[in-house]
Amino acid sequence: MVTIDLHGVKHEHVESIMIGVCAEHTAPFIVITGNSPQMKKLVAEVVNNFGLSIRDAINNPGRVVVDENR
Repeated sequence: MVTIDLHGVKHEHVESIMIGVCAEHTAPFIVITGNSPQMKKLVAEVVNNFGLSIRDAINNPGRVVVDENR
């Protein structure tokens, strides 16, 4: 599974990075967000535009899994 690391990325760059990721990769994939609720929100907003959703990774609260909407 592809892993995208946004740890240390400024919030203003998340949208453009995630647009590229969603266009290039097939879900599911993992996004490392750190423990930032704002970063998770930004990721969710972008992936929703691609018909995808996020869920917290059970074993690591600093990651989300991007998957197809169910």
